[in-house]
Amino acid sequence: MKQETRYIALSDEPGMGGELIILETNAPIERLKDLERESCEIYTKGDYEDIPIWQDVLEYEGYECFIIESHPHVTPYDTSKDWQQEKYPKIKEFYYIDTIEK
Repeated sequence: MKQETRYIALSDEPGMGGELIILETNAPIERLKDLERESCEIYTKGDYEDIPIWQDVLEYEGYECFIIESHPHVTPYDTSKDWQQEKYPKIKEFYYIDTIEK
Protein backbone atom coordinates (compact mmCIF):
# COMPACT_ATOMS: atom_id res chain seq x y z
CA MET A 1 0.00 0.00 0.00
CA LYS A 2 1.40 3.37 -1.01
CA GLN A 3 1.85 5.80 1.86
CA GLU A 4 0.20 9.22 1.59
CA THR A 5 2.41 12.26 1.20
CA ARG A 6 2.85 14.69 4.06
CA TYR A 7 4.86 17.80 4.82
CA ILE A 8 8.04 17.48 6.86
CA ALA A 9 10.62 20.05 7.95
CA LEU A 10 14.37 19.63 7.43
CA SER A 11 16.92 21.92 9.07
CA ASP A 12 19.94 21.75 6.79
CA GLU A 13 22.41 23.07 9.36
CA PRO A 14 22.20 24.91 12.67
CA GLY A 15 22.76 28.61 13.10
CA MET A 16 22.57 31.67 10.95
CA GLY A 17 23.90 30.03 7.78
CA GLY A 18 21.26 27.34 7.63
CA GLU A 19 17.70 27.17 6.50
CA LEU A 20 14.53 25.27 7.19
CA ILE A 21 13.28 23.34 4.18
CA ILE A 22 9.68 22.17 3.84
CA LEU A 23 9.42 18.92 1.90
CA GLU A 24 6.42 16.89 0.79
CA THR A 25 7.19 13.17 0.81
CA ASN A 26 5.73 9.72 1.24
CA ALA A 27 8.97 8.19 2.54
CA PRO A 28 8.49 6.24 5.78
CA ILE A 29 9.64 7.78 9.04
CA GLU A 30 12.20 5.00 9.54
CA ARG A 31 13.88 5.84 6.22
CA LEU A 32 13.93 9.55 7.04
CA LYS A 33 15.49 8.86 10.45
CA ASP A 34 18.19 6.74 8.78
CA LEU A 35 18.88 9.52 6.27
CA GLU A 36 19.02 12.04 9.12
CA ARG A 37 21.54 9.88 11.01
CA GLU A 38 23.68 9.39 7.89
CA SER A 39 23.60 13.14 7.16
CA CYS A 40 24.59 14.02 10.73
CA GLU A 41 27.51 11.58 10.68
CA ILE A 42 28.84 13.15 7.48
CA TYR A 43 28.24 16.68 8.83
CA THR A 44 30.11 15.82 12.04
CA LYS A 45 33.13 14.64 10.01
CA GLY A 46 33.13 17.99 8.20
CA ASP A 47 32.53 16.43 4.77
CA TYR A 48 29.81 18.95 3.95
CA GLU A 49 29.92 18.32 0.19
CA ASP A 50 29.08 14.65 0.80
CA ILE A 51 25.86 15.28 2.72
CA PRO A 52 23.12 13.62 0.67
CA ILE A 53 20.55 15.72 -1.15
CA TRP A 54 17.44 14.27 0.46
CA GLN A 55 15.17 14.90 -2.51
CA ASP A 56 17.57 13.12 -4.89
CA VAL A 57 18.09 10.14 -2.57
CA LEU A 58 14.40 9.63 -1.85
CA GLU A 59 13.33 9.99 -5.48
CA TYR A 60 16.05 7.52 -6.54
CA GLU A 61 14.64 5.05 -3.99
CA GLY A 62 11.17 5.42 -5.52
CA TYR A 63 9.58 7.78 -3.02
CA GLU A 64 7.91 11.05 -3.83
CA CYS A 65 9.78 14.08 -2.53
CA PHE A 66 9.22 17.71 -3.46
CA ILE A 67 10.75 20.88 -2.05
CA ILE A 68 7.82 23.13 -1.16
CA GLU A 69 9.57 26.15 0.32
CA SER A 70 12.51 27.18 2.49
CA HIS A 71 13.38 29.96 4.89
CA PRO A 72 16.69 31.09 6.48
CA HIS A 73 16.99 30.23 10.17
CA VAL A 74 17.57 33.87 11.11
CA THR A 75 16.53 37.05 9.29
CA PRO A 76 16.14 40.63 10.52
CA TYR A 77 12.39 39.99 10.65
CA ASP A 78 11.90 36.51 12.09
CA THR A 79 13.28 33.03 12.60
CA SER A 80 12.56 29.87 10.65
CA LYS A 81 10.66 28.53 13.68
CA ASP A 82 8.33 31.55 13.68
CA TRP A 83 7.90 31.24 9.91
CA GLN A 84 7.16 27.51 10.08
CA GLN A 85 4.64 27.90 12.90
CA GLU A 86 2.83 30.63 10.97
CA LYS A 87 2.82 29.02 7.50
CA TYR A 88 2.96 25.29 8.25
CA PRO A 89 1.60 24.78 11.79
CA LYS A 90 0.44 21.21 11.11
CA ILE A 91 3.95 19.83 10.48
CA LYS A 92 4.76 17.24 13.14
CA GLU A 93 7.95 15.70 11.69
CA PHE A 94 11.22 17.59 12.05
CA TYR A 95 14.65 16.40 10.94
CA TYR A 96 17.97 18.09 11.69
CA ILE A 97 21.39 17.95 10.07
CA ASP A 98 23.72 18.86 12.92
CA THR A 99 26.88 17.81 14.72
CA ILE A 100 26.63 14.59 16.72
CA GLU A 101 27.74 15.25 20.30
CA LYS A 102 29.76 12.44 21.85
